[in-house]
Amino acid sequence: MIVWISGAYGVGKSTLAEALADKVDHAVIFDAEKVGDAVRENYSDEPYGVIYEDYPLWCEFTYMLLKDIHNVFHRNVLVPMTLIRRESYDRIIQRLLDDGIDTKLIVLTGTYQCIHDRILARGEEEGCWCMENIQMSSDGSAAIPNSFHIATDQKTADELTRIVLEHIRAHGAR
Repeated sequence: MIVWISGAYGVGKSTLAEALADKVDHAVIFDAEKVGDAVRENYSDEPYGVIYEDYPLWCEFTYMLLKDIHNVFHRNVLVPMTLIRRESYDRIIQRLLDDGIDTKLIVLTGTYQCIHDRILARGEEEGCWCMENIQMSSDGSAAIPNSFHIATDQKTADELTRIVLEHIRAHGAR
């Protein structure tokens, strides 16, 4: 299966993915940001925008890589990556579902203050890009369809892992 973990920048997506990787058999963490870096760095003057979702090839390459990892290597794939655009859901997750790949979308939520504090705790500075875009990334992730939302405030990674695993068990393959 593929578990896509979305939410505001700084909400704890990577932390949850790392905790889940220890509990899910044959799991690998897929770094969609590396795909985005490769796509964006090969265009001059960033013609599409500032977030990876604005680059059509990011969606295409991410979809193709996830499908290949799942089908060829038979791995469970964890994707800690903010999704903001409905079109990205359609271009990646819906296509995976249409291909018969069990794909779950988890959206982590949190209060502004909680997310702000987590961004500072990971070493970023006040006013950094992630912090300036907490609201945009929270609102965008919340609007993505067919997702399971989990409030992260005052929850540990182990608690979030338990909630996700319970959700996956309760909502098996589609």
